[in-house]
Amino acid sequence: RYKVIEGILSPVNDGYGKKDLAAARHRIAMARLALQTSDWIRVDTWESEQETWTETVKVL
Repeated sequence: RYKVIEGILSPVNDGYGKKDLAAARHRIAMARLALQTSDWIRVDTWESEQETWTETVKVL
Protein backbone atom coordinates (compact mmCIF):
# COMPACT_ATOMS: atom_id res chain seq x y z
CA ARG A 1 0.00 0.00 0.00
CA TYR A 2 2.90 2.34 0.67
CA LYS A 3 6.08 2.79 -1.31
CA VAL A 4 9.15 3.87 0.66
CA ILE A 5 11.22 6.20 -1.52
CA GLU A 6 13.80 7.49 0.95
CA GLY A 7 15.20 6.96 4.42
CA ILE A 8 16.62 9.83 6.44
CA LEU A 9 18.99 9.62 9.40
CA SER A 10 18.87 12.78 11.50
CA PRO A 11 21.52 13.00 14.23
CA VAL A 12 20.30 14.83 17.33
CA ASN A 13 21.69 18.22 18.36
CA ASP A 14 24.55 18.35 20.87
CA GLY A 15 22.15 20.11 23.25
CA TYR A 16 20.20 16.89 23.76
CA GLY A 17 22.17 16.40 26.95
CA LYS A 18 22.72 12.65 26.93
CA LYS A 19 25.84 11.71 28.87
CA ASP A 20 28.66 10.30 26.70
CA LEU A 21 26.96 11.33 23.44
CA ALA A 22 29.63 11.93 20.79
CA ALA A 23 29.70 15.39 19.22
CA ALA A 24 27.24 15.81 16.36
CA ARG A 25 30.02 16.37 13.83
CA HIS A 26 31.47 12.97 14.71
CA ARG A 27 28.08 11.22 14.58
CA ILE A 28 27.37 12.82 11.22
CA ALA A 29 30.74 11.67 9.86
CA MET A 30 30.16 8.13 11.13
CA ALA A 31 26.65 8.05 9.65
CA ARG A 32 27.89 9.28 6.28
CA LEU A 33 30.56 6.59 6.24
CA ALA A 34 28.04 3.92 7.18
CA LEU A 35 25.62 5.03 4.46
CA GLN A 36 28.11 5.46 1.61
CA THR A 37 26.76 2.43 -0.19
CA SER A 38 23.09 3.13 0.41
CA ASP A 39 21.10 4.41 -2.52
CA TRP A 40 18.03 5.29 -0.48
CA ILE A 41 19.13 6.33 3.04
CA ARG A 42 20.80 9.70 3.57
CA VAL A 43 22.03 11.83 6.46
CA ASP A 44 20.25 15.11 7.11
CA THR A 45 22.18 17.54 9.31
CA TRP A 46 19.40 20.09 9.89
CA GLU A 47 18.49 18.80 13.35
CA SER A 48 22.08 18.78 14.58
CA GLU A 49 22.69 22.31 13.25
CA GLN A 50 19.91 23.95 15.27
CA GLU A 51 20.84 26.21 18.20
CA THR A 52 19.21 23.87 20.70
CA TRP A 53 17.71 20.40 20.92
CA THR A 54 14.51 20.08 18.88
CA GLU A 55 11.65 17.70 19.67
CA THR A 56 11.38 14.81 17.23
CA VAL A 57 7.86 15.77 16.14
CA LYS A 58 9.16 19.18 15.05
CA VAL A 59 12.04 17.62 13.15
CA LEU A 60 9.65 15.40 11.22
